[in-house]
Amino acid sequence: MDEEFPPSSPPTEDGTTNYLLLLVRLVLTFFFIPPTNVIGWVTLGVTVRIYNRLTCPHCRSKVSMKGKTVIITGANKGIGLETARDLARRGANVILACRNVISGNMARDDILSTATGKVEVHEIDVSSMASVRKFAKNFQNRKVDVLINNAGVADIPQEITDEGLELTVATNHLGHFLLTHLLMPNLKEASGRILHLTSIGHTWVKNVKELDLENDMKFQYNRPLKTLEIYAATKLFNVLFSNELCRKLQGTGVTSNSVHPGVVDTDIFIPMNSRVWYGFFIKLFVSAYAKSPAEGAQTTIHVAVSEDLKGVSGKYFQDCKEATPSALALDEGLAKKVWEMSERLVQLQPQERTI
Repeated sequence: MDEEFPPSSPPTEDGTTNYLLLLVRLVLTFFFIPPTNVIGWVTLGVTVRIYNRLTCPHCRSKVSMKGKTVIITGANKGIGLETARDLARRGANVILACRNVISGNMARDDILSTATGKVEVHEIDVSSMASVRKFAKNFQNRKVDVLINNAGVADIPQEITDEGLELTVATNHLGHFLLTHLLMPNLKEASGRILHLTSIGHTWVKNVKELDLENDMKFQYNRPLKTLEIYAATKLFNVLFSNELCRKLQGTGVTSNSVHPGVVDTDIFIPMNSRVWYGFFIKLFVSAYAKSPAEGAQTTIHVAVSEDLKGVSGKYFQDCKEATPSALALDEGLAKKVWEMSERLVQLQPQERTI
């Protein structure tokens, strides 16, 4: 999902000293711990980059997606765009679900220059529940074979939307929670697959208090790195949602899995790169370690198309293979609690309870 990010807010006074100490430690580490100079670090970074490119797992399935309908949120850029490109090449009818329709149309034209499938652009802002409901009405009588909940933001200034939801939470979790409910009849008709794009960042959450469930996920506190904490919480919500959805869908033929694409060089790093205190080091890390969007899309593509994963549900995938999420992500009681709160926050209506 493409976003425009306002300038970063300055750190709170209480966190300034801690930030300065952290910055000093990072600078000392960068310049004085072996490799002992900038040239050494650049050489190491280039070596790592080449190694990652040579060893990056790729989806090996050659399966055709002709006649299949795939919806991908945030498909006009980054991982979503590369996923759409691959599936359209396989013959799928790909729906680019984007907030920015102009960018979506450009992405569609780009995809169609090399693809045989159909590509449509439909407007949706997953941070707005009204927009999600409007989008879903266009698909009331259409079978959906794959839903990829891909759109997301990270480390953006906190904001409460007009619907009373925290912006990052609404974008990364609640919008997709509602969209999945609204499209469930379409997915059941096709025995479809649902993919939730998460992140290794979900492991940053160490206890339930960090999810701010007592305050409706609004994260009403003020401390350094708060926006990164919110991002991590939403990525945990993604895995919890996927796992609980799997349990509720047993016997329907619809599967639900979560995907960690790896560290991928996309627009999601724009707000992090602009941070005064750690943006420089984020840029260095991304330059050395991040996958390209095409590489980052491989696990998503694998889970969406692989014949070997037919009927596989409730799993967490990384590097085109099953992996293990955090212990909190596997907590069934927590998953049920997050589910019930999400139903209330999106104001799920009786006719929308399709699961």
